[in-house]
Amino acid sequence: MKLRATLFATAAALAVAPAAHAYEGLYGAIGAGLSYVGDDRDVETTAGPLVGDWEADYDKGIGVYTALGIARDSGWRTELEFNYRNNDVRHWAGNSWVSGWSDAQLSGDMSVYAAMANLIKDLGDGSSGVTPYIGAGIGYAWLDYELSGANPTAIGGFDNLLVNDTAGALAYQGIAGLSFALAEGLALDVSYRYFATLKPEFSGTINGAPMTFETEYNNHSAYAGLRWNFGSSAPKVQYKDCWDGSSVPVSADCPPQLVEQQSAIAEPIAVTVYFDYDKSNLTPEAAELIREASARAMSNDIETVNVAGHADRSGGDAYNQALSQRRANVVRDALIANGVPASKINMNAYGESKPAKPTPDGVREPLNRRTEVTISFE
Repeated sequence: MKLRATLFATAAALAVAPAAHAYEGLYGAIGAGLSYVGDDRDVETTAGPLVGDWEADYDKGIGVYTALGIARDSGWRTELEFNYRNNDVRHWAGNSWVSGWSDAQLSGDMSVYAAMANLIKDLGDGSSGVTPYIGAGIGYAWLDYELSGANPTAIGGFDNLLVNDTAGALAYQGIAGLSFALAEGLALDVSYRYFATLKPEFSGTINGAPMTFETEYNNHSAYAGLRWNFGSSAPKVQYKDCWDGSSVPVSADCPPQLVEQQSAIAEPIAVTVYFDYDKSNLTPEAAELIREASARAMSNDIETVNVAGHADRSGGDAYNQALSQRRANVVRDALIANGVPASKINMNAYGESKPAKPTPDGVREPLNRRTEVTISFE
């Protein structure tokens, strides 16, 4: 119970910042592995002439799954999963006055078919090739119990057991795993699943007398599988070099060339620093642009330096606001490192509210991932 609560509480409370994910769209997955039900699963009679209480033990078995899902840029995935598990029943142990059935006296298995709706969160941006993930699912399971036993020495003469029935029950699961990138659009998934159902009831007989049995079912599964994308990854943005050493997307114009001012009061200096998707670090070219602008500014009497960070509309409002603040901070720190007085610098972070090129929500636009610097003089 503690394991189950921990899995679902972790999945429900998970709140991490969105990261850059290269793929958005449909994907498919298949996998197989070990199915473990374990020992001492409670079995009780709920109807019939015999009131019994047993504990069922199961052998290790197999499990398989297939899934169809949708990946989102935020790192969340939703998927519909179909799975199958099978475990042989080893024996039923009875109480002090009702005999059970030992390994040699019992044969049969439990097969479980389930359809699950899963919500999964990928953690990190996958840049290392390994992406951890965690999730949870809810759905419906069909449990097929086929069992027969004969115990000639049974206490009370209850020697013949027969169960051949299918029952349905609400199912739920917790998921944790690692994804290893194998090739473009193909990954190896290694995962653990805790799978359980509400207690199903099965019809059967003991010595020919109709009985109804209720049993608990929970399962631990270790899977290895493949996940592949049905579409192609987003193309990498191509950049070009500008006169000032900065790089901008090939579809964008370079910043206007700075011209030395001959007037007594220098004209304001305006530069724009562009960033890669979901990044707030300066490229070497951008750092050189800030160095040159700082050197020109320091040759005059600086009045104010306005630094404004911006983001595109591909993430959430709160995340983009924080991202634009980080972009403004890194440019401010570079100005200070190049001699611009910190007391002269005014900071603003506008998130996605002031795009250079307006776009619909969720669209990545290189022109909007920027920090603008305006230096005015006395």
